[in-house]
Amino acid sequence: MAGNRSNPLEPPLPAHTVRLTRLPEGIELYFPPLRTPGAALALALFGAACFIPGFFAAVAVAPLAETGASGVMAIWLMGPFIVPFIAFGVLFSALSVYLVANSLTVVITSLEIRSLRRVFGFALSERRILGADVAALDVVAVLRYRWLRNDTPFYNLVVRSRNGAGLTMSQAYRTRRLAQFRNRRVTVAESLRGEAMMEQVKREIVNAGCFERLLQGGRDE
Repeated sequence: MAGNRSNPLEPPLPAHTVRLTRLPEGIELYFPPLRTPGAALALALFGAACFIPGFFAAVAVAPLAETGASGVMAIWLMGPFIVPFIAFGVLFSALSVYLVANSLTVVITSLEIRSLRRVFGFALSERRILGADVAALDVVAVLRYRWLRNDTPFYNLVVRSRNGAGLTMSQAYRTRRLAQFRNRRVTVAESLRGEAMMEQVKREIVNAGCFERLLQGGRDE
């Protein structure tokens, strides 16, 4: 998935969001880290708002363990109120780090679609769909990137596989079709701000993969 990344489009795509490279057989889309800093900051702040009071509450009640059975009982009663704050704080902080550190590289040709997700530069997951197996190209409005003072929506583009349609996780385990289950939906573009950018990238994907039959794909909220 290497190449001389460029942005040969009019209007040009914002390089901090997506970089497009034309290949002899198709295109490569590269979505770099730090493409949604606002969403990452919001998650980090929410995580801190949960973790800090939970941590200080845990520090405050910890000495009660040395006061005997009554202190242990008090900790046992207060624990269900304290632990969720700490757990959610850690979870949302980890999600904010993931948003900042992950990148996505997608190669689209008429033969196949191949995506590679990296975190801190290390490969996390790779997915493939043969071009003949592509059943739909869905537009997904991503609500988590919306702000109260900014009504501009963000979109993801997701390819659905024909072979993976209707396959459940239990069926995949039972029939040893885990790879097919994992590849039933593949994200080929994400964090696209506004309908104009989404339509521009969608056209490039359709042209590169010869997916003109998918132009009537649905849109999910």
